[in-house]
Formats: sequence, C-alpha cells, structure tokens
Amino acid sequence: MGGLTLESLNHDVLHQICLWVGEKPHHPKNGTNLITNPLDGLSRTSRRLRDVSMAVLLRKITINGDWTLAVTRLEEMGKNSSVSTYFRSFKFNLDFRIDENDHPPPKELVCMLSTFLSSAKRLQKLWLVIPGLYTETFASQFEKVNLVLPDIKTLVVGPYCHFAVAICPNVRTISVNGYAWRQKRRFEIALPNRCRTLLNAARNAPKLVHLVLHEWYIVETLEDVLEAVPGIRSLSLAGEQYEDKLPDLLTVISRFTNLQYLALNDAIYIKLGDQPTTPDGTAKSGLHRKTDPDLPETGNQCIDPVYCTIVEMVTRACKRLKVIRIGKAARAEIRRHSDGRYVEVAWYFEEEHDLVDFP
Repeated sequence: MGGLTLESLNHDVLHQICLWVGEKPHHPKNGTNLITNPLDGLSRTSRRLRDVSMAVLLRKITINGDWTLAVTRLEEMGKNSSVSTYFRSFKFNLDFRIDENDHPPPKELVCMLSTFLSSAKRLQKLWLVIPGLYTETFASQFEKVNLVLPDIKTLVVGPYCHFAVAICPNVRTISVNGYAWRQKRRFEIALPNRCRTLLNAARNAPKLVHLVLHEWYIVETLEDVLEAVPGIRSLSLAGEQYEDKLPDLLTVISRFTNLQYLALNDAIYIKLGDQPTTPDGTAKSGLHRKTDPDLPETGNQCIDPVYCTIVEMVTRACKRLKVIRIGKAARAEIRRHSDGRYVEVAWYFEEEHDLVDFP
C-alpha cells in the first residue's frame, strides 16, 4: 500500500489544509506582489492543489501605498480572471500624507478601481481609504458608472469616504479606519466635519446594525449619532478620550431603544463622575459578579472595580443591553429576568482586539 499523499485527500480536507497554511500571510516590504501568501508555494506543487487553494489565496486582497503602486496592483489583478470569482475582502488603503507637491490620482487609477469593483460579484467586505482632498474624484467616477455593491456587509471608510455607503445598499456594519480617522491632515482644514458627513450617509443605510466610531466623545457627538441612526443594535465608541463624563453620555446612549451591544474604550479614558464603589467593585444595588468558570484563577481575579462600576452605570441606563465591552479584552454579558431586570454580570476576558476591526 502506498503512503498517504496530499493528492489522495478529499477536497474538504485539502481546503482545510490550505486555510491553515494561508492563515498568516507573508507581506514583502515592497508590497508589489499580488499573492504574498506562503500558500502560494504549496499551490504550485500540483494543478489540484492550485485549484483548491485559489479560493484561499484570493479571498483577501490588500492594496497599500501611493497612486503608482495602486495602479500597478490593479493592473496585476486585472490580468487574473480568477480574482473576481474568489475574493471576498478588499482593502484599498491609500493612507499617505499629501503636500503641495502631490498630484491628484491618475485618471486610469480611478477608472481601474471602479471597473475592478464592478467585477466583484461576491465581495462582502470593503475597506476604502483615500486622501481626503481627492475622495470626490472617486465618488464622481463611482456615480458615473452607477457602481452598486449589493453583497457588501462590512464597510470600513477613511475620512470623507462616506460616499461608499451609497454604493453598498445592504451594508450592516459601518466602521471608520481606527486611529487614522482622527489624524489632522494638512489641506483638509476647509473640508466638512468628517463624522457628521459619515452619519448623514449612514441615514440611508436601511440595514445598518453596527456602527464603529473613533472620536473625542461629547454629548453633542452622540446626539448626532442618535439622530442619524436611532435604530442601531450595536455601537462601538473607540477613541482616545471621553470629554464629557459617562453619566452625561449615558443620557444619550440610553435613548437608543434597540441597543444590545456597546463597546467602550479602556476605562482609563472614561470619566465616571461622582460614582461610589465598594471595595470589591460591586454596586450598591447588589449586582452580582460572575466570571467565566473555565478561566484560570488569575483571570477571575483581574476584574478592575472601575470596570464593574462602568457596567453597573451602563446597565441601569440601557435597559435592553446584553453585552458591554470595555477596552480590548474585557467583555461583560448582562443576565436578565424575562421582565428585563438584570440579575448578574458574567465577565469574560478574550484576546486583545481593536474595536475597529476588519477580519
């Protein structure tokens, strides 16, 4: 009997192997290759492995850099007819600084991007970041060709890329591009408030469920969110600072009647106001704490009393809330009676991840 070979495995097993091999792609420093995944080497060993691995190799495509590199990458992908069939996630991240010597995007780049996106029959996740002064150039081209991406469920946008919301009629998650969202860029001073322009676009996203922002939070900002998307079920407030105290912010957050998930930044950035805490962090109402029984003892001991106070305050204000995330690792699940009254909080500590995520 001959030994077991990769060729002798069935399709499903080979697919799982390809997923495992391609889990951590290698990105060359020059960033010029379309396929930079170690799976590429394995896929070249046989035609069958090539066929099976293609869906994994091309499921996520990223373009970083400047205008010239973007043109090169789009030209490469245009030569590969399999790209439009397999890719599900596209990150177009031209987050470079501009100055008076920079030139606008080449006309062919704008046309190539709209053509490439038009061919994306199964694209589900889109990350779109373009220097703010030139977003209108891309927006005009997308409108000209009547670009529509009905399968997009997750959309991440940079400043002034709010026009992308209109081409994704079924989007369920809208997120800004993390810390870079708030960075001040020269020559963009005269442009409108980036948060409000995004919220105005989100008004016309009927299936929106989850919104991720990255701001200096004040009551006025949250009022704008409430006015634009009052029915969202999930809200992530990433950022560096909460300018107003949490009790004041909760007067607005509590008015999101469908809100079930709330993610806040790390507790060190949250101003609690005059809220007392007991030595073990439990609130005076008798809210019970409970930790994941599968966690090691060290994990069960690391609940910061401040975190418990935050959860107590938020839970009392938001009657339908089920999950509160604080920072990058702590998650509190709210257990309630059938009548809506809560009885306990179960804490879980997970791997750190950004509130602004693009899996």
